Amino acid sequence: MFLNFTFRYKHLKNKNLFKFEPKKELWFVVMNYLAIVLMFYLSFQIITIQHVAAQFITFGVLGVLILGILTPAIYNTLIKKRPLSEIGIHQKKLVYSLGLCLVFTVIQYFLTLRNVELPSFTSILPLIFMVITVGYFENIFFRGYAQNRFEESFGIIPAILLSTIIYTLYHVGYGMLGSEYGMLFIVGLTYSIIFRITKNIFILFPLLTPMGALYTNIKEELSIPLEAIIGFSMVIVCATLCLIYIHIIWKKKINKTSNAVL
Repeated sequence: MFLNFTFRYKHLKNKNLFKFEPKKELWFVVMNYLAIVLMFYLSFQIITIQHVAAQFITFGVLGVLILGILTPAIYNTLIKKRPLSEIGIHQKKLVYSLGLCLVFTVIQYFLTLRNVELPSFTSILPLIFMVITVGYFENIFFRGYAQNRFEESFGIIPAILLSTIIYTLYHVGYGMLGSEYGMLFIVGLTYSIIFRITKNIFILFPLLTPMGALYTNIKEELSIPLEAIIGFSMVIVCATLCLIYIHIIWKKKINKTSNAVL
């Protein structure tokens, strides 16, 4: 029986479903994650919406842009010298990913947004910009970066579960109640499984995960000022330009190394 169990484990390991080869980089993933949670807690639980400018700086700039997007991208690409594809940003299976994203989004629409009364255009527009911005960060950090690093160390199934767990628990920074964590786990698990199909964030973004967040915010009757569009737009543009610049720097270093070898 022991030999049979050993054989099954080795079979699963060969399929990369399970393994145990922890990398030192996991420490950076954990520290980066804790910094994000603490920053969100500072923004939503201590500063609060009563101080709009301070909250946007801690949430949108420090939390989402710097800690959530740029820190893992810089560490992955400029320090570890890996392409952005290692955090889920690449052209491989792009059309397939976008096609599946559209299909899953339509399904999600009929399960969620179709069943609620939408607020006015001026009310929903800033919410749309916010959920796109947050979705940008969540898919890069929790799926593209953390899930891929977990998979390198523990295999596919543990990676999906671990990325789901840290995604669920990070919502403590928003001040969410314990009763909401069950649904968050299910949602996070679904997104992590979908991401693993192509390991491309565009199977989830910019439609699927933002729509899920938009549905939640509408149900909770969240309201943010129309001017927030400017701030979130700046975060999206800045993040995109920085990622492009990081890719250019990485490409130059790779070409320089290749030329030196030749």
